[in-house]
Amino acid sequence: MVDKISVNSAQKLSEAMKQLNNFYKAHKYVVVTFRPGKDRTLDQNALWFALYQRISQMTQIGDVDEARKYCKLHMGVQILMNEDVDFRAAWDRTMKHLAYEEKLDLMGGNPLFGPDGFPVTRLFNRAQGIAYTNRIVDEFTANGVVFDDLLGEVAA
Repeated sequence: MVDKISVNSAQKLSEAMKQLNNFYKAHKYVVVTFRPGKDRTLDQNALWFALYQRISQMTQIGDVDEARKYCKLHMGVQILMNEDVDFRAAWDRTMKHLAYEEKLDLMGGNPLFGPDGFPVTRLFNRAQGIAYTNRIVDEFTANGVVFDDLLGEVAA
């Protein structure tokens, strides 16, 4: 069981402290990790899902999950490889030797990495998330996928 709370207000801080107290009472052992910063916004997550849906509708890539796996592997991994030497070293040690289909499968839900698959987009900072969106749009727009309506909603 893993819970995650972003604290950005006094109310959220109070909720986090209450949840920590409840975990402690229930389990007696709790591991807590803190880090400064913002997570990706819910808007960004919703946009990505809409992009994956559109890709699945307008290409032969497969369903939404297949589109997500493709984008994570082809665009997301490349962003992290270019910007994070630790990620690149870990990828080279653990994933580079795998066949393409195995890498693609690991991007989706699986017993090893859980329902979200191999961690890629969840490792992004905000700038990397924007770069990811732009790469998806650039690649698939060149292949005839239309995203104007989706991107207009974000800009509005």
